[in-house]
Amino acid sequence: MPNSDKKITRGSLLVAPSSLLLLCFSVIPLFMLIFFSFINGNIGPDGSIAGYTTNNFTMIFSDSTFTKLMFKSLGIGIVVTLICVIIAYPAAWGIAKIAKAKNHNLLIMLVIIPFFTSQILLIYSIMVILQAKGLLMSLLGFLKLADPATSILYSNVAVIIVLIYEYLPYMILCIYNSIEKIDDNLIYASHSLGAGWFKTFVNVVFPMSMPGLLSGIMLVLVPVTGSFVEPGLVGGSNGMMVGSLINSQFSTVLNMGYGAAISFVFLIIISIIMGIVRVLMSRANRSIGGA
Repeated sequence: MPNSDKKITRGSLLVAPSSLLLLCFSVIPLFMLIFFSFINGNIGPDGSIAGYTTNNFTMIFSDSTFTKLMFKSLGIGIVVTLICVIIAYPAAWGIAKIAKAKNHNLLIMLVIIPFFTSQILLIYSIMVILQAKGLLMSLLGFLKLADPATSILYSNVAVIIVLIYEYLPYMILCIYNSIEKIDDNLIYASHSLGAGWFKTFVNVVFPMSMPGLLSGIMLVLVPVTGSFVEPGLVGGSNGMMVGSLINSQFSTVLNMGYGAAISFVFLIIISIIMGIVRVLMSRANRSIGGA
């Protein structure tokens, strides 16, 4: 018994730092968000609060602005996530199973190169590419597909392109991590039993890469749906998303209570969506024979 007590004590001490970080950076901020979502207006210069109200939540659902921006943000988030998945699977497969093992680190380094650059600098560099007579429009003009003097900047298309470029590495890394762990013998066995590449992917690769896919969806869908820097810089006046609305309440309108209420409702909606995605993926996994 004394030895077991010592093991429990040691285990508690080892877990304590991570538990403290979780408490400080997750649990406490969540309770603060809930608290501030009920305050009336903004906090005064002296830290005073004018009062508490539930009108913040009433305003959210009585005004169509939040609903429209929420649907728009979810639509852009889903589009960006799906495109990232479509691009990431071949890329992750090529790195994990086709490239030589000695080149894996180099290829992964190439994937994460955008992480070495400031986010704002990255956005402005893509804006230069997308502007009129820029690299992209000049190429499309050379191929007779568009007028090089036009630009796709300050549109939802430009916002989607920038978000894909920013978050694609997350999806590739997550899926690569799962595909790399798949035993090559399982793939060879599938081919030897007569399955083609498509059936092998559906019945072997996809089920076994499901954890990485789910992680990638979480790392892409959530921040993309709540993004506000990219829509503001690349989307212009028509690129506003729900993250832009939240940011304006804190930085421009100075209505912390309403901004916190929007953030809290947005958090609940995203949590429900991710729960639904997790259930659907679990059912899909079981239906195609996954564990």
